[in-house]
Amino acid sequence: MPSTISTSSSTEEQSIPTGRFKPLVSLLKHKFLAFIIFIVISAIGFPVALKIGKVTYVAISVVLVSPKFVSILESEKGMNLNRQDYLLYIKQQTSMIKRHDVLEEVLNIHEVWMAWSLPDETKKEALIRLNLALSASNNRGSPFISATLTTNSKPHDEFGLDKILSAIIKSFLKKTQKEVIFDSSGRIDVLQKRWDELSLFISERRKRRIEIAQELGVTTFKENSLNPYDNILIDTTKAFILDRRQRVEAEARFIALMKKQHEKGITRLDTLANEMVAEDSVLTNFKRRLVEQRTNLLIKTLGLTSKHPTKRRVQKEIAVIDHDIKQATQKLFNEIRARLLEKAKSDIYQAQRIEQALAIELEDQRTQAKHYATNYNEALLLNKEIERVYQLLNKIDDKIGHLTLEATAPGFVRLHTPAKTFPPSGGRKKIVFVFIIIAFGLAIAVPIAIDMLDRRLHTPGEVHKILGFAPMAWILDRHDNGTEQLAIDCLRRMALALERDWHTHETNCFVLTSVKAGGGTTTLTLELAHILSELGVRTLAVELNAFKQDIRYTGGVTPSHGLTALLSPNDYESLSPEMFIVPAVAELPDRLPTGDTPKRHIATYGKLRPLLKQLNAHYDLILVDMPPLLLSADAELLGEIAGAILLVVEAEQVTPGELKRSAHLLERLNPPVIGAILNRVKVFRGGGYFADLLKEYETGEKLQRGWIKRFLWH
Repeated sequence: MPSTISTSSSTEEQSIPTGRFKPLVSLLKHKFLAFIIFIVISAIGFPVALKIGKVTYVAISVVLVSPKFVSILESEKGMNLNRQDYLLYIKQQTSMIKRHDVLEEVLNIHEVWMAWSLPDETKKEALIRLNLALSASNNRGSPFISATLTTNSKPHDEFGLDKILSAIIKSFLKKTQKEVIFDSSGRIDVLQKRWDELSLFISERRKRRIEIAQELGVTTFKENSLNPYDNILIDTTKAFILDRRQRVEAEARFIALMKKQHEKGITRLDTLANEMVAEDSVLTNFKRRLVEQRTNLLIKTLGLTSKHPTKRRVQKEIAVIDHDIKQATQKLFNEIRARLLEKAKSDIYQAQRIEQALAIELEDQRTQAKHYATNYNEALLLNKEIERVYQLLNKIDDKIGHLTLEATAPGFVRLHTPAKTFPPSGGRKKIVFVFIIIAFGLAIAVPIAIDMLDRRLHTPGEVHKILGFAPMAWILDRHDNGTEQLAIDCLRRMALALERDWHTHETNCFVLTSVKAGGGTTTLTLELAHILSELGVRTLAVELNAFKQDIRYTGGVTPSHGLTALLSPNDYESLSPEMFIVPAVAELPDRLPTGDTPKRHIATYGKLRPLLKQLNAHYDLILVDMPPLLLSADAELLGEIAGAILLVVEAEQVTPGELKRSAHLLERLNPPVIGAILNRVKVFRGGGYFADLLKEYETGEKLQRGWIKRFLWH
């Protein structure tokens, strides 16, 4: 059992099935009311039908609208109206039957006017009445138009409805033959004029496109392709970017040449010049000859002293040779260094000049490309316009061809079935039938509505939805042996649950109280105590109910003393509770009556809890029968004595508001354990779970499903 009462949320409430909506139960429960409603409403239909039902006279004629084409051409393509045009043509013909000028022309016929008009009726009123009486309809996909003329006035025998309708159809056919909506010359003229305008438009656009082509020097204009100026501009931009990169590289090389490599101050330019000097073949040959001469001179001085004249002369010649070698080397170094420096400067100057020229050229080309692109895009737009207008021209050509062909072989309208009158029929049967349908619907809806508007609780699901937890038991209303046996079985299940709770949680005192008076609390208390006693659980039923005492606690005799004597403020400590306990007999268990009390409530004087402990020394379980929770103030005693409270809810007697108030009271009292019992649940045929369960309990066999359920769910 749940330990507390919880208020369910709206989501939880919606998810709990209440089992409230049972149409068959409502019908069987209120079958006499449903029968009376059906009889009364159906009976009302007969006089109403006699009073407002009128005889209806009807005439019907059928017109055929068929497409017609001529097979005089080599190809039949476009010779017949397409489906959409044909459907539109039929729709136009259908609305034309009721057109004002058609009906007005018919009423101008003297015979039709005399047959249709009423006394003192103007022509306008007769025209409106004829328009309302006439209807034309066509089933989509069908070539037939049905024209129906309906009236409640009996027509003249010599000129009946069929002749009036024939006159209308004749006038309609005459009008449609004159107008021939789809092949009117006016529409062809309008289309031809539009064709000429579009042709002139194309001619002007083509002329402008030729001018642009001559100006730009191109012959074709293609979408999603680069124009020549775009390609030139791209090439020039690439060349400009490449030259700028070369200029930057030349400047970087010049800076690198002039940068000193180490602390001696030698630049990269000097190093390159030295390398080139070393690799110069002319200088190398010159130096080799001089070195040979110097070597020969040195050979001559071998063995000579420093003062020898020859050695001095040779040394002078060697010094001249060394000077010539150094001078030639330095001269070549200076020349190479100057050339390298001049070349680096020349490369920079050349790159700068080319870059400037390309920048000027690029700017000019951008200006020209902008003008070129504007004209080129204009030519592309002209291409699109010309193409779009050509498509329109093709459509107009097709339409003119259709209309011209239709002018020589139009879709035609002809009479299929002449106007024919039908025997007069009254609307009285329809009215009676409508009243019978209404009576049948009300006979079903009213009983269901009565039960749906009934706010009283009927099912365990409704109690679950309000309290937030399912009832621990539901007891059927015992009106025969079958329901009695099933109710006893449910009580046994409940007694076993109480026994389990006693063993598991050591709950030795259960209080039973109902929401309202007459909920069956006393009967449930005595029956549960009796069943628990049969199960071997020593159980005592205590009547703590001065609100309305029950003689079953006293065995038919009202004692002068009982529970009230044990709770008296006088000194009755010598009194033993066993003195007032009525012993079990037949179906009644051991029980302690309330006793004689002048008031409708019991004063405990703080002795109730000790008394219950004293009784628990002799009994395993104590079931306390309390007065109704919403009627007696003794319900406040629940918070003092209750180990567990069982709230008895009488089906079809308690409203949701009353149950919610009871739940709020129990929440305030805050007992350890709370349970709910739905008592006296009504069982009706067609009631679903309860009725099926009762049948299975009586027969002891599984209930067979009906043929409808077997058909739907196998």
